[in-house]
Amino acid sequence: MTQRSETKKTTERSARRSRKTIRLGALLFVFALVAAACGGATTETAGQDESQTADGSQTEVPAGDNFNEQVSFSYETVDGEIVEFADLAPGQPVVLNFFASWCATCVAELPDFETVSQNFADDVQFFGLSVQDGPALSAELIERTGITFPTGVDLPGEIFLGFGGLGMPTTVFINADGSVANVHTGVLTVDSLTDAINEDLL
Repeated sequence: MTQRSETKKTTERSARRSRKTIRLGALLFVFALVAAACGGATTETAGQDESQTADGSQTEVPAGDNFNEQVSFSYETVDGEIVEFADLAPGQPVVLNFFASWCATCVAELPDFETVSQNFADDVQFFGLSVQDGPALSAELIERTGITFPTGVDLPGEIFLGFGGLGMPTTVFINADGSVANVHTGVLTVDSLTDAINEDLL
């Protein structure tokens, strides 16, 4: 191998490492802002790496306000099973809520989400993704808040960021055809969530 080829390969490897470092730094910066908005996260809860999300899962979600794209991603359940989001509720509108144990406002609104999910049980599928929490923390929060709708783990926060998420909690309203109708950042109550579903999905 010539010296020029070896130098080129070394340069390419360095560039790949730099891009990875920049991407990781961006993720950490965004979540630092999110944690600050939610009152901060402790080292015992936020991002605790109890069980890494399975390698190779794909995330293809609309970023920002690009609401014409169909939602497609795989996620990990608290039991470690990999599931395709499209298989969750085909042909039915979905309310997707991003929550976390380290976000007090997220925890506070979950019982209201459970109430509304029961009210719309025949028409809308509810789904939750725990951001930066491992399966054990996610399972504990699910039990503590009493939610019964399906949930998954978004440990690295990539799905959350794919929706353009910048604050917690974030709720995504997804049409029956798989397209995003709206993305809401902030707390929702029984009344405001009910109004949003009627306006955006039904």
